Amino acid sequence: MSEESFVYTACPGWGDHEYCALKTIVKDGKIIRTEPAEYTGAEVGEAHICQKGVMACRQPYNKDRLTTPLKRAGERGEGKWEEISWDQALDEIAEKLAEQRDKYGPQSLALWYLTASYPPSMGLAGVLHTRFGGLYGATFPMEAYGLDNGPLFAAYYDLGNTYRYYNTDPRNIDHSDYVIVWGANPVENQHRFAKHVVEAKSNGAKIVDIGLLFDGTAGYADEFVPVKPGSDAALSLAMANHIVKNDLYKVDFLLDHTVAPFLVRSDTGEFMRDGDGNCMVIDKTHGVIAVEPGVKEIAGATELELKAELDVFGVPCKTVFCVLEDHLAKYTPEYQESITGVPAADAVRIAEEYAAAPDAYILGALGIRYQNQGDIYRSFYLLGSLTGNLGRPGAGVTSELLGGAWPVLFNDAPIVAPNGIEGFKGVPARQADFFEAIENSESVEECPYKALMVISGNPVHNCPNRSRWIERVFPKLELIVDFDIWITDTGEYADYILPDCMPFERYDIINMAAYNHIVLQEPAIEPPAEVHDPTDLFTGLAQRLGLGEYFDKTAEEWCGVRIDSDYPFIAGIEGGVSMERLKKEKMVRLATPPFHWDPFLGLDFSTPSGRLEFYCERLLPTGHQIAMYTEPMEVPTEASKAEGKNEEYPYQFFSGRQRFFMQSLYTDDPVMVKLSGGKPSARINPVDAAREGIKDGDKVEVYNQRGHVIAPCRLDEVIPPGTIQVWFGWRKRQFEEGTYSELLVPLGSRETLDDLSEHWWNEMLGKNQVKCGFFTGSEGCIAGAWDTIWDCACSIRKIADAADLDEDGKEVK
Repeated sequence: MSEESFVYTACPGWGDHEYCALKTIVKDGKIIRTEPAEYTGAEVGEAHICQKGVMACRQPYNKDRLTTPLKRAGERGEGKWEEISWDQALDEIAEKLAEQRDKYGPQSLALWYLTASYPPSMGLAGVLHTRFGGLYGATFPMEAYGLDNGPLFAAYYDLGNTYRYYNTDPRNIDHSDYVIVWGANPVENQHRFAKHVVEAKSNGAKIVDIGLLFDGTAGYADEFVPVKPGSDAALSLAMANHIVKNDLYKVDFLLDHTVAPFLVRSDTGEFMRDGDGNCMVIDKTHGVIAVEPGVKEIAGATELELKAELDVFGVPCKTVFCVLEDHLAKYTPEYQESITGVPAADAVRIAEEYAAAPDAYILGALGIRYQNQGDIYRSFYLLGSLTGNLGRPGAGVTSELLGGAWPVLFNDAPIVAPNGIEGFKGVPARQADFFEAIENSESVEECPYKALMVISGNPVHNCPNRSRWIERVFPKLELIVDFDIWITDTGEYADYILPDCMPFERYDIINMAAYNHIVLQEPAIEPPAEVHDPTDLFTGLAQRLGLGEYFDKTAEEWCGVRIDSDYPFIAGIEGGVSMERLKKEKMVRLATPPFHWDPFLGLDFSTPSGRLEFYCERLLPTGHQIAMYTEPMEVPTEASKAEGKNEEYPYQFFSGRQRFFMQSLYTDDPVMVKLSGGKPSARINPVDAAREGIKDGDKVEVYNQRGHVIAPCRLDEVIPPGTIQVWFGWRKRQFEEGTYSELLVPLGSRETLDDLSEHWWNEMLGKNQVKCGFFTGSEGCIAGAWDTIWDCACSIRKIADAADLDEDGKEVK
């Protein structure tokens, strides 16, 4: 009998943005368990594993996994398949693609790759799909994807960088005095951050949870502050108003690191400039002085004025701080109470506690999924700016709980663009434009896209609305190919399904879970004979489509190319790093500085002013130069009800994630299904249930103008009044009728866009930053759209009494 051995594996459940690496234990050629990884150096003890990671080792042996390519044998969606070989599948797919390429052009092929889908994110699947599409000339329709956009928007306009501020080391909050968890649930979903929230609390910090649901984090917090959906900016701006009115702000921080002292023209709202285009400030000693663009340090300044109103060259001007005072004036505690439901006294108290704390942290995440999310996240940065809570351990703002460390840049450029960016033939497509081009086509012949290859993701399930794909998109496409480990809701409508290796069966470099390490993912077990990894997929297609010379390496060899990087943290590793060393040591620590990563380190900003721009001149055409509260798109609010809107659909439909599924992963595991309640259900607050005449266990229909779902109903005080929830993750086949995603506003659709998103998109176009995804240097990869998954209205009605249903929820005849 053999002894135990181990390799490292990217956890299949990491799309909830925890991004863990697993220690996968193997014995006698079989995975027997998974454990937390064993980081080295300063990161010892920082690895974690949750219930999804523990159960992940069951996935390769699941009876429902794909083990051979499938070719459609009936109508799309009919579920009739013919098993074929891998070579036959690639031969037929390549033959069809070549025919379409010669007749319609290479851009008629659309490649769908969602980087947060099957792990590891930013691994070989992403790198090689970009290489293939760039050489082929395919369309990449993931630009301006309506998902997770608010933090990117806020960081780009206020801080000057799209991705830098997405990630912070959770150890930075250990010595915080006051932590606001806002729109996040680390206790259930981000264990790295949860550990350090606990650490902060044990060190004396007060934990305040602001959100919609009374979830696990709310239960752990010292205080839970429920806010009505989409209203968060009204609360945060009221807090900012109280801080400003009562002189609770940090003058030195505002003067040294933000545009607060800059002069603004009262007639146009632009920064006041001299004849050379330099912005202007007021110095108490020298009067009006010019500010060199992009340089934070102001030459010749002794003591700047924070508050000033005066004429400059005959033009009335105010400092940005004075403009901010005027802007915030309407956001009184009472005004926000009418919008958020948070008592005015509580808003005042939280603002004072936050401002008084020596070191305070706002932990935002991706739980604010409304059309107005961009300004919500900007308002968090405004609070950090006013109180000086940025750029030191224990103090900060993060808009996404990516529990990572120092950014790492692999040698990906020559892989994704072997002929240089100028030779990259891939075509980016904003998702709204992509969908409209298909839907507005009168026929298959007129449709500009002929083939869709889904490399990573399940768009029918996780890029709602479901009916849009099935009824309006798929009928216009001649070829649909899905590459996955299961037959997903998307795969059910494919013409070919190609079986992907699981992470346990293939080589890759684990990036975002690395925690200041390069971690090698090695095969723990061999895949089934007709199951292949992304390298085999793109190599096989490239060889058949005349691009074989560009795909001449194995997955292991591509990993070696990626780590051959001149990035200082890699190039500076003592003794160097190679595949041979990684195979021996499993992971190698990067040559990072001896302190934790904080995106605000140095307080250097890539904005036009070189300062934090909570007043952003670039947003002047939209009227949003300072963050503001605007009504969410569709969610019922007190104001919309007063105007007679949403009378037919008076509830918010909320489809939040839960701890046992990761998107639609684990819905095929009977243990996880059982832990999740055994079957999907709708949840409603008892107050609303009483008004609707619904009792616990009744069968209900949740519906709106886009679709419906039928499910048993559970009464749950965790759900706030005015909200109806069906858990995200459950597959269509697990519902009696309909599905949660039928109700949702189509992501990335024209109706979700507004002036802000259009302005953002057009600015990216003007900067030539709309390229083809994460691996081509694009800032505009997800620019110009909003995540509106929570921003939809619905209604509910009872279908049958619980007493009339059997154990399976069927009506007893």
